[in-house]
Amino acid sequence: MAIKIQTRQTGIPVFIGDLQFNFDTSDESIEALLGNHQKVVDEISNIKEGDDEGAKKALKKGFDLLLGDGAFKKIYNQTPSTIECTRQLFELLQGITQEFSSLNGMTQQEKVQKYLKAKNKGNSKKKKKVGD
Repeated sequence: MAIKIQTRQTGIPVFIGDLQFNFDTSDESIEALLGNHQKVVDEISNIKEGDDEGAKKALKKGFDLLLGDGAFKKIYNQTPSTIECTRQLFELLQGITQEFSSLNGMTQQEKVQKYLKAKNKGNSKKKKKVGD
């Protein structure tokens, strides 16, 4: 007899235009994101109008943090607009947040199992009372 457990990839596929990336969900990647997320958002939020170089620098930090080194260069080559890239970055952050919420929430199957476990516990207590 053997027990087989399938492993899952630690990543979330991300598509931006014609480009495909993988948001790494390993512990190390999540720690890096949590440690730098607010700093990057603050940098982007504080960009002065017309400061394209500052915008590119902040966007590079954000995209490369989320999608790996070189991601911003590919994205900017596809969409050479800091305004549009900023919109894409915030959309990406929102999508990742939603994805984590669904991963951390219980699935329908988990809810059913929890309900059945609680119901079985209740039934076993009733049986003990009847047999007294």
